[in-house]
Amino acid sequence: MVIYSVLEPPDAPADRLESAEQLVFIRDGFSAYAAALPPVWMLVKRMWLELAIYMGAAGLIAWIASSAGQTELGNAILLAVQIIFGFESGALHSASLERRGWRLVGTVSGRNREDCERRFLEVWLPTHTEIPRPAAGTAPVAPAPPSWTRRAFTQAKDAILRGPNAAAADSKA
Repeated sequence: MVIYSVLEPPDAPADRLESAEQLVFIRDGFSAYAAALPPVWMLVKRMWLELAIYMGAAGLIAWIASSAGQTELGNAILLAVQIIFGFESGALHSASLERRGWRLVGTVSGRNREDCERRFLEVWLPTHTEIPRPAAGTAPVAPAPPSWTRRAFTQAKDAILRGPNAAAADSKA
């Protein structure tokens, strides 16, 4: 079971269908990439303030440890900091986005990311917008190339259009 925080950008469109495409799902839990290479991970996520704080703290710990002749202790402390960073990386990324104006719109849990996206969109979309039904006799629009995000979005939209009883029937099947 994984848990994701869902954030919406500051200039999200008024239409929730368009806004759903811009949602960011941030996994809560340990990140091996963040623990192994925190500075690189923060550069990729554009977390400039956190990177500056991390580099300053790591440099200070290394300087104090080498000045005291305890380089092994300094290395052990830096390793512990990296492991802790790996566990807190999701929360730090969420906080960084919120500081830039992103808004936390919810949390969701599920088996994997695709399941979490589908679950969240099934609940979030109907509470925020009325999905227009296609007019009779209109030609369908060619779909964009499939991706796991688009699939989750499409599944949620289809479940909403079919109604609440269809979702219960799908879960029993």
